[in-house]
Amino acid sequence: MSKILILLFIPFVFLGQDGAFRYFISFNDKADTSFSSDYPEQFLSKKTIAKRQKFSIAIDSTDLPVSSIYIDNIRLAGFVVENRSKWFNGVIVSTYDSLLTASLHYEFIDTIIFFGSWQNTKEVTDKWRLDYDISDYGLASNQLQMLAGDLMHSRGFKGNGITIAVIDAGFYNVDKLNVFSDLQNQISSTYDFIDGNLNVYDDHDHGMMVLSTMGAKGIMTGSAPDADYILLRSEDVFSENLIEEYMWVCAAEYADSSGADIINSSLGYTTFDDANQNHTYTDMDGNTTPISIGAGIASDKGIIVVNSAGNSGNSAWHYIGAPADNFKVLTVGAVDVNEEFASFSSYGPNANGDVKPNVVAQGKNAVVVNSNNEVITANGTSFSSPLTAGMIACLWSSNTDHSASSIKDAIYNTSDRYLDPDDQFGYGIPNYYSAYQYLNYDFTIPINGSISDDVGYMVYTIDGKLIDSGILYYNNIQEAVKIIKPKLPGIYIISLTADDFELSKKFIVFE
Repeated sequence: MSKILILLFIPFVFLGQDGAFRYFISFNDKADTSFSSDYPEQFLSKKTIAKRQKFSIAIDSTDLPVSSIYIDNIRLAGFVVENRSKWFNGVIVSTYDSLLTASLHYEFIDTIIFFGSWQNTKEVTDKWRLDYDISDYGLASNQLQMLAGDLMHSRGFKGNGITIAVIDAGFYNVDKLNVFSDLQNQISSTYDFIDGNLNVYDDHDHGMMVLSTMGAKGIMTGSAPDADYILLRSEDVFSENLIEEYMWVCAAEYADSSGADIINSSLGYTTFDDANQNHTYTDMDGNTTPISIGAGIASDKGIIVVNSAGNSGNSAWHYIGAPADNFKVLTVGAVDVNEEFASFSSYGPNANGDVKPNVVAQGKNAVVVNSNNEVITANGTSFSSPLTAGMIACLWSSNTDHSASSIKDAIYNTSDRYLDPDDQFGYGIPNYYSAYQYLNYDFTIPINGSISDDVGYMVYTIDGKLIDSGILYYNNIQEAVKIIKPKLPGIYIISLTADDFELSKKFIVFE
C-alpha cells in the first residue's frame, strides 16, 4: 500500500504560482527502468563517465533515470509531470484537482509530499532587492587580486576545460549583453525547471549578475572567463516554497549528467511563504533538508558544490541556510574591499558544529554587470560565492588530475585563518596561487632554523635556463621549504630568497 505524507495542512489557498496543487511523489524502486548501469552512456555524458572512472566514483542506482512506466502511470492518473529526480527517485507533479491524490494506490509509490497551491503576485520579495548602485569600478581588480586571481590568470589558468553549472533564478539578457558576447560559445546547455523549457534568458537578472562575476569579458573580467557554463533556473523569486529545493536537486542532477565539475548556487533556504514549511536551526545539520541532501549527493558524485552562506548576518536568524549547511559543500561568506567581515554575511557553524562558512571572498561592493551592460557594485554572498567558484575552476584547470576533495583541501590549507577558523570567516580568504603551489608541491628542502617570510624562488635547468619563478606564500613559520617539481625529468637548480635568507640547491627529477 502506498504511503501519503502531507507536510502541510492548509485550510486556505495562499499566494504563489498558478493555482495548481503541487506534489513530490517518490517511488519504492527503479525495478522497471529500461536503463542499466552497465551502459551509462545512455544517461550520462562522456565527460561525466570519464570523471567517474578517473576518480573511481561508482555509477550506481542513483544515476539511473526514474522508471518511465511509473511516470506514465502517474500521468494516466491525471497529473502533469513537471520534473523528475533520479537521486530522490520521484517526480514533481501538478494538478488542479486537490482530491486527485486519493486515487493513487499504486504499489510502487513510497511517499507523497504536498507543497500547496499558489498564485504569483509578481512582486519581488526583499530577498531579491539587491543593494547596488552604479559606479565604474574598472576591471574588478580588487576582488580578483584579493584571491590571487590575477596571478592565476597570468599563468594561463582561467578555467579552461572546467564546466561550471550555475543554478539560479534566471539569466536575463545573457544572450544579448555585450559583456557575454564572447561567452556564448562557452554556454553548453540551459534549462528552466520552473517553466519547463530551455529559455533561461527571460526571467530574473540575479543569475545574470552572478554569472558576470565569473564569465564577464570586456568592461570587467570575471574570475573564470575561459570556463564552460551550464545555466539552470530552479528558483522562482516571486514566491518561496519548499518545492524549490526539489527543483534545485533536479537541476543538480542535470548538471551532474551533463559533466559539470563545479556547481555555483547563490541560493539558500530557511523560511517560506507558509510557516509550516520553515526550517529550524536544528535542521541545518547538512543531512535534513531536501536541498542539503541533494548537495551532498552531488558532492559524492565528484562535483564541487559552492554555495553562498546567506545574507542573514544582521537578522534574528543570523545563521547559514540550506544547502550551505552541508559539510561537503564549500560555503562562502563575504568580506569588503578591505578584507573586513561584511555584517550581512551569515554566520556558522552548522548545527553539527562544523566550520561554516568555509571561506570568504569579496561580497560587499562586489563588482558585477547589470542588465544594462553597466559595471556596478552589489552586496551579497550571492557574489562572493561565484567569485570563489570561478577561482576554483582556475585552480582545477591547472591540474585536472586532482580530485574534488584534494582541491578543497588545498583551498582550506592556504587560507589565511586555516589554523584558527571562526564562525564569520571560516578558514578565511584563500590564496589560489598558494593553493596551486600546494597542489604541485612534490618534495621539500630542509633548512637550518625556520623562516616566516614569503620565499621567492627561481628554478633553472642545469645549463642556466630559467623555467619557473614566483613566491611561496606562507601563513605560518615553516621548518622546510616545499618546492615545485618541474614536469620533465632532468637536473635542476632552485634558488630561494627571503629577508636575510638565501639558499641554492641542485635536485634531480626522474621519470
